[in-house]
Amino acid sequence: MDKQLLEKYFKGQCTPQEAAKVESWLSAADTMLLDEFMMEKWEEANTPVVTKPRVHKFWYGAAAAAVIGIIVSIAFFWQHRTAVRPVAVKWDTLHNTSDNIQLFTMEDGSEVWLNTHSSIIYQNRYNQESRELWLHGEAYFKVTKDEKRPFLVHTGHLTTTVLGTVFNIATSNMADGSIQISLLEGKVAVSKPDSFNEVLLPGQMLNYAAGRQPQLTNFEKSDVLDWKKGKIHFNHTRLADALARLQQRYGCRIVLDDPSLGKKKISGEFSRDMSLEKILATLGYVHDISFVRINDTTYETHSK
Repeated sequence: MDKQLLEKYFKGQCTPQEAAKVESWLSAADTMLLDEFMMEKWEEANTPVVTKPRVHKFWYGAAAAAVIGIIVSIAFFWQHRTAVRPVAVKWDTLHNTSDNIQLFTMEDGSEVWLNTHSSIIYQNRYNQESRELWLHGEAYFKVTKDEKRPFLVHTGHLTTTVLGTVFNIATSNMADGSIQISLLEGKVAVSKPDSFNEVLLPGQMLNYAAGRQPQLTNFEKSDVLDWKKGKIHFNHTRLADALARLQQRYGCRIVLDDPSLGKKKISGEFSRDMSLEKILATLGYVHDISFVRINDTTYETHSK
């Protein structure tokens, strides 16, 4: 293990294999390198000591939650670029490692549907002083209205702010790493510090990739909420984006040997219960592509 790989992990830039390696290392007892890494980042930030909050903790998962609980303080640093010195800040984690959608009800009554291989983290003081979540993956939110405490969802460098509404956020469905925020009811504001602040209306989706201006488009519910109905829906979708979505939902890695293949368009609907191998076989038959399994979690494409 080295600091360069840790830095990639906490910035969300690791491949699935690298992420698995880091998480396995984090679950071990020896965390001397991790402690050193944390201290370096805190010293770089050079901010005053903050008041120590009340310590309280709830666990919502077993091993996965324990691992994410270890790293969440550093993840918080990368999200905000403002840091605290080591204090007993406690975090809770909702992590869906199953093959099914999971519904969680927060203390304020807000509902969060987590897609497979997705997670959210939040301070254990949620709903006491604020309502803030950090999302990795995909989730559907139905937020209880509270004008005194807006509901904030952080994804990468973006913050989505709402009072009470229904929306969907996906962070891993596009090949270029774009974040997609889709509003179904109410109103939300999506902002990036010192860059932009966009207000969405129902039926609008914000697409944002690092280094680009955000794009506002309309969307079809069947395209965005297919996962809540146990479906995988492609509607003239670029193959590269379709494979990115399959990677998110099946927790795997699919490598395109020829980037030009990613421009091919596909349409169709699959059951979430269908095996990944059958879906890939169908896509391969239509586009004359073979998918070769390299190991338990990695596939490669080859033109026939």
